[in-house]
Amino acid sequence: MTYQEILKEAENRLNKAGIEEYKANAWLLFSSIFKMDRLEFMMACLDYADDEGSESSFANLNEAIDKRIAGVPVQYISNEQSFYGYDFYVDERVLIPRQDTEIVVETIINTLQAYMLKNNLTKLNKLLDVCTGSGCIAITLANELPIDEVYASDVSSDALEVAAINGKRLNTNVKWILSDCFNNLGELKNSLDVIVSNPPYIETEVINSLEPDVKDHEPMLALDGSLDGLKFYRLITAEAKDYLKAGGYLFYEIGYNQGKAVYSIMKDNGFKDVQVAKDLAGLDRVCYGHL
Repeated sequence: MTYQEILKEAENRLNKAGIEEYKANAWLLFSSIFKMDRLEFMMACLDYADDEGSESSFANLNEAIDKRIAGVPVQYISNEQSFYGYDFYVDERVLIPRQDTEIVVETIINTLQAYMLKNNLTKLNKLLDVCTGSGCIAITLANELPIDEVYASDVSSDALEVAAINGKRLNTNVKWILSDCFNNLGELKNSLDVIVSNPPYIETEVINSLEPDVKDHEPMLALDGSLDGLKFYRLITAEAKDYLKAGGYLFYEIGYNQGKAVYSIMKDNGFKDVQVAKDLAGLDRVCYGHL
């Protein structure tokens, strides 16, 4: 079989199984296993049967297709997810980074760059990412902004193992801390310029209505935000005041229907200039303010 025939067979299998984005999924799995990009694929004219080691690659692709048909997200099969131009390692220990969160990161970068310019600052001192998961927010901000020290915490030791893999993979110096919100972060009190968080925010009763790819495979710990989805916004906002310096910023990713609620939580806790920013679909996605 040629590479073109192998890819076509993968597409056909996924299509017959009812996978909506079957072409994109087939390509992602094919390119991950055969280690080639689009240009290399287009230039590949050798017959599959003559390619050394390709028999095992073909078997691996079929196994990957079986997993995708069984409902495993393609990112967990390939162990890859692109986020803000960086390639992150992911598996079922962490939430898959999403495009919506890129909007959060972009908002943080733009806001902090304007803040530094206004205050004639060349860099920030300390930033903390609470509920870091894969580490995608902390690592991206550490690479995109001038910050002396970046900290990232999570209640899951499994998630922190993945985050550490990404920190090493992307050559980024982040201090990973096992902590339930602020429980183990006492050393950072009154020292942070910025706190960011993409906490669990889905209402408990809504989780069972999510797509099977999400509810059956992504970590429940990273999804369940309690009965009204606002538990962690209340906890983090109340404690953030003890960890931020005067003027320090707090940024959240929020659910599409949580803008007003999180806005009120932040205002009630003394945050100023609180704003809600929307994503590319025009839905509420970011809430932020400063002390």
